[in-house]
Amino acid sequence: MLSDHDPITVGFSWTRNPDYQLSDQFGGPHGDYFTDVDSVPAAARATVVGLRSGSRVDQMSLTLSNGVTLAHGGSGGTASSLTLAADEHVTSAQLCQGAKDGRTRIFYAKFTTDRGRTLAGGTVTSDCVTRTAPAGWQLAGFHGRTGDEVDKIGFVYTRS
Repeated sequence: MLSDHDPITVGFSWTRNPDYQLSDQFGGPHGDYFTDVDSVPAAARATVVGLRSGSRVDQMSLTLSNGVTLAHGGSGGTASSLTLAADEHVTSAQLCQGAKDGRTRIFYAKFTTDRGRTLAGGTVTSDCVTRTAPAGWQLAGFHGRTGDEVDKIGFVYTRS
């Protein structure tokens, strides 16, 4: 015996659900963590994409075809939205980050559909990335960190 405690063994295994993919997150470590994975049905499709923004991105939202709205962030800024056609999908997002009050936040977001339509808000900075859904996939939810504004964001993709 190596110890006066009885040995314990645990078997653990998992598999990734093939109906979802997640992008890397972009932004800072502030705000509260969230994920929409449990709220996004397999093959979910966005019908409306929304932003609340001013000089930074206060909120991002998606309304899914089942009527569920996924919104993250605060209530500041000016609201804007883009209603998607029945066969239109959000396929990419450009994000820019910057510092506000010593915290990294999302300053700019631009969503682009497979028809080339866009919804954008905030202020472009020099630190930007573009997240593009894999071929045959679409943006259907979020994961990241938010508070009164969007601090860090990644995307949940479903098959289109």
